[in-house]
Amino acid sequence: MPERIYFEYEILGKYAKLVSFNITTITITILIMKILAIMTGGGLGAVCRYLLFIFVQRTTSQAFPYGTLAVNLAGSFLIGYLWAFFEGTRLTGEWKLFIFTGFLGGFTTFSTFAREATQLMKVGEYKTALTYMLVSNVIGILLVFSGFMLAKR
Repeated sequence: MPERIYFEYEILGKYAKLVSFNITTITITILIMKILAIMTGGGLGAVCRYLLFIFVQRTTSQAFPYGTLAVNLAGSFLIGYLWAFFEGTRLTGEWKLFIFTGFLGGFTTFSTFAREATQLMKVGEYKTALTYMLVSNVIGILLVFSGFMLAKR
């Protein structure tokens, strides 16, 4: 017999039933597996992002965010390539969450890109900021497409 779960919220000190539904052990297990897949992939992706960022930034100019650019462009290529590579396969939902939402989500970083572009504008480096934004977006989309096409060959 499934256990009935109630989600409640507080309104002026009184509780009111918001949602109630039946939930089974199987549903909870599937949800936990998906969350673990995202967490594991995200952790690995974030570590890989940090290592690539450090490597690239140490070997290039500090005046331009080459590390973040390299990470985001590599991630763009990988998502295109892996999207095509796994298309039509029997890859489970958990593996898709691990790779795409977890690993690639943890690997690439739009928020860092946005902060760095804003920082460049803040210090008056408008041309550098515009170059960074254009290269990141235009080349990023081209790399998704290139990765997709390469995997389809």
